[in-house]
Amino acid sequence: MASDLSGGMESLPQLEEAKYVVELVEGTRGAPKYGRTDLVLKLRVSQGKHKGVVLLAYYQVQWIDHKRFRSGPKSHYFRDYQSCIGKVEGLSSFTTSDFKSGKYVAKVQSVKKDSDREDLASINWYSRVGRLLKSHGEF
Repeated sequence: MASDLSGGMESLPQLEEAKYVVELVEGTRGAPKYGRTDLVLKLRVSQGKHKGVVLLAYYQVQWIDHKRFRSGPKSHYFRDYQSCIGKVEGLSSFTTSDFKSGKYVAKVQSVKKDSDREDLASINWYSRVGRLLKSHGEF
């Protein structure tokens, strides 16, 4: 008797570490983990042999409510936002829909260690967006 051990879960993407053109699918408030709740941007690779692969970018932000959050000028989100969208004037309050739909150049990294900084078996490695570097084309 065959058993479905995946439980319907998709396998984690494993891409080479490089820069990829990605397009924003959505921004959401992630599930709580490690005592915090991250902003999660879901991004789809839009070119090359990995076209269609969905990667995640995680940002540590300070939530105001389920859609609004704060992010300071030294945070990854704030810097990625300015690099891709434009200069932020004044307040550093954002919403999950502030990152415009469009294409971006993303630096993709491989995750090879767990949260305790222990090595993962290669079968458990996965790729995620480390940083969004710039917009790709015009909006």
